Order: sequence, then C-alpha cells, then structure tokens
Amino acid sequence: MNANFSKLIKVKEHTVIMFIAPDCPLCMTLSTPFSELSEKYTDIQFLAIYSGKHYEPMEINMFATETKLKPLIFRDYDYEVAHQLGASVTPEFFLIDSSATILYQGAMDDRILELGSYKQQWDKHYLVDAIEATLAEKEVILKKTEPIGCILEY
Repeated sequence: MNANFSKLIKVKEHTVIMFIAPDCPLCMTLSTPFSELSEKYTDIQFLAIYSGKHYEPMEINMFATETKLKPLIFRDYDYEVAHQLGASVTPEFFLIDSSATILYQGAMDDRILELGSYKQQWDKHYLVDAIEATLAEKEVILKKTEPIGCILEY
C-alpha cells in the first residue's frame, strides 16, 4: 500500500474517493456534486485521486479550478492506490474506512445510463446511501455497482 495514502486515510474514520482524469467528461460533470457532498458530510474525508503520469500538474490544477473541485487531489503516479482498490474507470467512487477496507465501490448514482447518455431525473443515490448507512453505523446494503466512465489506463 502507498505509505502516503495509508497515512492520509487515517486522518478521519472514513474516506470517500473519486478517481479522476482531467479529460473525462463524466469527471467534469460529477466533480461539482462530489464537492457538494464533501461540504455536506464533514465527518468524512473526501479525496480525488489521479492515477498515472499522463497529465501535467497544471492540467490537473486547471481541471480542479474549472470544475470547482474542493477535495484534496492525491496523485497516484504508479497506480498503487488504483490497483489496491481495484479501480477500473474514471469517475469511480469508493467509500473506505481508515484501514482501506472498501465499504462501497462504483457509481455515484444512476444518472448516467451509458457514456454520453444522462437521465433527466435519477432516483438511486448509491454513494449517499452508503455514506448515510456508515454514519448511522449500519451495514452498507449495496456494496458495489457498475461504474460508467472512461477506462482507467494502467
């Protein structure tokens, strides 16, 4: 496990992660709702993770500025965290505890039918449901959903 990541996730009892790529349209779309969740659930740490070395730091910073991404961006240069968690696309969301046990993995919600196709209204809030259950000290019912996004290139 990446030592810096390991130390970082011990800051709070739970961490929500969003894997990002600056050129992924869904990351652009979901960064704002992700930031809004980070402001709503202050007892949980929120992190955006960028894996690889495909983009310059300036491109990642521009992405964060343009999307008003508020959570800290962790740079996973060698894909250690992506491999450890089994991330496959961007954006992919995880709720983990301080020892990196995955409590939820997958899509934020059901707003995206497939790449390029969005619902006007959505009614499944997978990530929020997992956060709410965790904060209430209940078991997360739906632990995994199929994320839709840009392939995470290892």
